[in-house]
Amino acid sequence: SISRMLNTRQMSSRFASCSSTTRTPISRPSLPRNAGRKSWKAKALLKAAEGCQVSWKQTVDEVLVKVHVSPEVRGRDIQLEVHPKRMALRLNGKPLLEGSLADAGEVAVDECYWTLENEEADGVTSKYVALTLSKKSSGYMSWDALLEADRVDMSVTDRAFLDVTVNGAPAGRVAIGLFGNAVPKTVANFTALCTGEKGTGSLGKPLHFKGSPFHRIIPGFMAQGGDITEGNGMGGESIYGPKFEDEGFRVKHEAAGFVAMANAGPNTNSSQFYILFGPTPHLDGKHVVFGRVIAGMDVVRRLESFGTQSGSCLAEIRIADCGLLADEAAVEAVTEANKALQLDKAAA
Repeated sequence: SISRMLNTRQMSSRFASCSSTTRTPISRPSLPRNAGRKSWKAKALLKAAEGCQVSWKQTVDEVLVKVHVSPEVRGRDIQLEVHPKRMALRLNGKPLLEGSLADAGEVAVDECYWTLENEEADGVTSKYVALTLSKKSSGYMSWDALLEADRVDMSVTDRAFLDVTVNGAPAGRVAIGLFGNAVPKTVANFTALCTGEKGTGSLGKPLHFKGSPFHRIIPGFMAQGGDITEGNGMGGESIYGPKFEDEGFRVKHEAAGFVAMANAGPNTNSSQFYILFGPTPHLDGKHVVFGRVIAGMDVVRRLESFGTQSGSCLAEIRIADCGLLADEAAVEAVTEANKALQLDKAAA
């Protein structure tokens, strides 16, 4: 990798608002061109020094970062070191902002630079380092996150389970960790549909996943279920009514086991959901991701084996029972129970 100290030069652009991407309505999750498999991991991003105020925006070609400093700071006090996938901005040798760019985006080292700027607001003058990171990718490539503070809270707030059968025979239990801090309304809908606590919906069917099928399975892509009214992908109902709005798209379709809402276009969430067999970034910004499988991924892989490229299932796959798990011990018990089930089947 290349490392160099970069000299001050005139900024080519100021802090413009981030460009937005157009969301294309789709009736159901569409198959990616190349569906790979990878394990999910937390992203490494830039971390600011304690008490350091940092903000950022982006244009088509650049990421523009403002790092506030005290009024007495001079240009000779600032040092910038940039590599294609990491960087460090220092004040008199002490880090102001440093870390990895690998999961944000790669930069063109020779085109990155900084200036020391003043701005006035409400009669008060402040000073900041204006850092420009030039994107290496040609054309528009949006950076979803740059700072540790941008990281979406994907901590598990609730744990749900789905007991799955194949042609009426038990196939095992899938435990799903739900991101209630990121998308609380979507998670509340899913947990209530797991418990059945809301009773009967406006369409006269129980607001409950119990007994509903996985009606569409495509190997390498996803397993879709949750149609509690029609059972064929044409129906569904949420606890809020027939449909409810998209809550947010900060959580991405990053890896196998992530769980998201199926829809018929923007703001048409109901009860249908899908479990990924691999990363599907082409669905980012179109479907709300709200959880991930935390136990029973082996069961999910077995479901995958009953799928076809058309989505039709080679067996009748249903959610025989569902509900919530109390704690991590209950999640660990899911793994052990699934192992015991497979041993029993092997011995039969």
